[in-house]
Amino acid sequence: MARNLGLIVLCLTLLTGCWDHQEIQQRGYILGVAIDKAHPLPKGQEPEKSYMSERDLEVMPTHRKNPEYSFTIELPVIALAKSQPTGSTGGGGEGAASWELTIRGNSFMEVNREFSTRLDYPPFYEHLQAIVISEDVARQGISRVLDLFLRDHEMRRRTKIFIAPGEAKKILDVKPRISDYPAIYLAALPFNADRTSRLLHKTDLGEVSQSLHTKTDFVLPRVIASKDEVKDAGSAVFKGDKMVGWLGEIDTAYMKIIRDSALGGVIVVDMPGNPEAIVTLEIRKINTKVRPIITEHDIKMRIETEVTFNQAEKTEAHFRKSLDEAYLKALERKAENLMEAQMKDTVKYVQDEFGADVFHFNVIMQRYAPDTWDQVKDRWHEIFTQIETEVHVKAKVEQIGTMK
Repeated sequence: MARNLGLIVLCLTLLTGCWDHQEIQQRGYILGVAIDKAHPLPKGQEPEKSYMSERDLEVMPTHRKNPEYSFTIELPVIALAKSQPTGSTGGGGEGAASWELTIRGNSFMEVNREFSTRLDYPPFYEHLQAIVISEDVARQGISRVLDLFLRDHEMRRRTKIFIAPGEAKKILDVKPRISDYPAIYLAALPFNADRTSRLLHKTDLGEVSQSLHTKTDFVLPRVIASKDEVKDAGSAVFKGDKMVGWLGEIDTAYMKIIRDSALGGVIVVDMPGNPEAIVTLEIRKINTKVRPIITEHDIKMRIETEVTFNQAEKTEAHFRKSLDEAYLKALERKAENLMEAQMKDTVKYVQDEFGADVFHFNVIMQRYAPDTWDQVKDRWHEIFTQIETEVHVKAKVEQIGTMK
């Protein structure tokens, strides 16, 4: 009897509710964060600490000096969402399905606590989807503005990070036609990386943290916005924690190929025997190996890429030679020549324009030539700009599509 009573007491202890339990409807779920430079207030409004603009931008008294940043958070307004949960009685309405609040300050922790003066529930970040940083902030360094996101227990390491050429808040202002929430819409775009290599997909908070701690140069995706859509293509180049420039869409695609992180995409070449027509080749499988070639006087990088294509589309009507072996060999040579030239051009451009080792040649050196790396690591950024590359591409067209 005593044993049973003890078992009952133990079960009651284990089955009690969580000590920090909180109802789901009593949390302010934050889906997106935008970080901009704090621009001066309109002329004549500078002294007004309670100034509120038409964009709901609040100027709060800061603990030290003038506010440096504008922080915007996006919260869902479930009752106004297009897609209602099963059994929901809310919905419709003419308001926005998300709510953006902006406060100017010098640190996100300071501003985050001030959001509680405008929200009846505390901000909750475990469902944070995207962080958007403006170019102005990125060029000054992102370590300062990401510090809390990197150390706070609520922040997920898989949160996506994006860089906007203009104001980051404009990205969260977008009202997507096929989604309720801009941050969720934005965070889903990198999942299209198997269709195009023009966008980056390994760009989350964890990746950035690793790059910053290992002092490895890196890239982050560029996003631009219109009224009802966002385009995620191209990339921002970082040397250390500071942005040094933009990499275009084509260069971004070939940079990913060199880093062996491309998941798919297409290339377009002239049709063999008919330069007026073009052939679009779809990447089905691609693999790249980079190895250092060490000589007495210099360091080279040998880049070897093997790629398998589908012939996805051609512009010459009634083409009869798709199964011809000579035609397929010529098509493969054209693909190889194009990719080799583009890859070499991308490396040279990054070397001359930015001097940032976004190809991670330094990691290759540490792995395959550690003795040489120990001798050159202190001068690597200087050496990187002088490295020559040998690029070899082996292409194979395996599928030519259905013919009638």
